[in-house]
Amino acid sequence: MRRLFRRARDDDRGAALALVAGSLVVLMGMAAFGSDLAWFYLNASRIQRSADAAALGGVIWLPAEAGTANATAVDIALRNGYDDGLTDVEVTPAGVPGEPNKLEVTITDVVPTFFAKILGFDTMTISRSAVAEYIPPLKLGSPENQFGNSCDPEQPGCSGQANFWANIHGKWTDNEMGDAYSSWCTSGNDNPTCPQNNWARSTGYLYGIESSSSFTLQFNDLAFHNNSGTQVSGDGIRTGDRGCEDWTPSTAPNCGPTMYVALYAPDPTPLDVSDNALLCQATVPPVPQVPETDPYAFSAPDGQSCWSQSGTGVYVVQVRHVDPGALADRSGLNRYSVRSSTGKLYALGDFSIYNNASGSTTAFYLAEVPSYYHGKTFVVEFFDAGESAATGTLQMVSPDGSVFNDGQCRIYTRNNPGQDWSLQTTIPTGSGCQESVSPQEYHDRWLKFEMDLPPEYACTEGGVPGCWWKVNYAYPSGVNDTTTWKAYMIGNPIHLVE
Repeated sequence: MRRLFRRARDDDRGAALALVAGSLVVLMGMAAFGSDLAWFYLNASRIQRSADAAALGGVIWLPAEAGTANATAVDIALRNGYDDGLTDVEVTPAGVPGEPNKLEVTITDVVPTFFAKILGFDTMTISRSAVAEYIPPLKLGSPENQFGNSCDPEQPGCSGQANFWANIHGKWTDNEMGDAYSSWCTSGNDNPTCPQNNWARSTGYLYGIESSSSFTLQFNDLAFHNNSGTQVSGDGIRTGDRGCEDWTPSTAPNCGPTMYVALYAPDPTPLDVSDNALLCQATVPPVPQVPETDPYAFSAPDGQSCWSQSGTGVYVVQVRHVDPGALADRSGLNRYSVRSSTGKLYALGDFSIYNNASGSTTAFYLAEVPSYYHGKTFVVEFFDAGESAATGTLQMVSPDGSVFNDGQCRIYTRNNPGQDWSLQTTIPTGSGCQESVSPQEYHDRWLKFEMDLPPEYACTEGGVPGCWWKVNYAYPSGVNDTTTWKAYMIGNPIHLVE
């Protein structure tokens, strides 16, 4: 009997040993799985962050330069440790069908394992993707190669014009004259000690040039024309330069603002020229007014050859006044036109114009809004808009030529940029997005339209009107007014999407 019990105990010990051995194998497998699982998540996180960075860095070149966008994404992935030239790494940038301003980047890496090798898994393949979207600054004010008139549309024989001049005011000019950003005074003109416009800036206004061939930058009447000669100046004369005959009448040869113009090479952030390569620049002092009968002519700002360039991307033109310091007699309203000899030229971000339209209803090009903005909110801001002798209507006109009614439209107002917007009215889908404006109602005030583009918003890009929106000034007495316009899409311009 004792032998039987001893044998049973020995059998139990053998079974326990086998059980422990088997458990150790399971525990080692679990340890291997846990260690390699953590290794997997660490590498997956690294790959995802690299794909995010590559997509965000490359997408800013879309939609115009897909090749540069892809190359930039590959380079950023390399900087983060993922070399597309290695056999176990693959970096794949690709466009998103139907969304030309989105970039998808996929990074795949073959990662070695540790304990999982015991189970026969020497490597594991990890792949992660990111999609980034870039909302580029809208093209504003002109679908052609020219921003502003070629001749005075109020004069006989001048037809088919844009019905406005580009506008910029001298530093010590009251911003209630219509320039929201270049005028540094909030009251009074030609007074260096005036109350300051907190939203004034020294960078002036920007224009973009896109051309598939060589181009030359040209201006019509860029210099401020004053009263120092035999010809007088004023709103109704040629482009409408005004100021030296007004607040402090002067016939001094240097009366009025001195202009500065520069041409910059393309880069991904056209609204910020601080990091763009400067290609050409000129300073243009005031000159005497010339007779109304003299022919208008576009020309380069001076004799430099650098005003002619060629290459892809958006070249940036900057127009600003030269800071006069504390000198008086440097105010004034300078009107001009700008064009590229080939391609397209348009305003960037915002622009100031002098409307001199005599018709009862006049349409002005506002912004190009391609189909890929579908589902987003399109915003238009006006400063000092629609002043006229009689009540009229401002209408937002979509590319199909009708007053926009395909989405909700909200209208806001405020007295200055430091205030919050006040909602005036909400116009439901199906009703036209427009605002009745009485004389002086928005003098020295801001007016904003927010329009929700429907998911099915679409237009045919290229040509005129193509995807260009317009503003209708439906005024029985016409409009002679300086104003500032701004148009953009709501949202962070560069962001990741699902």
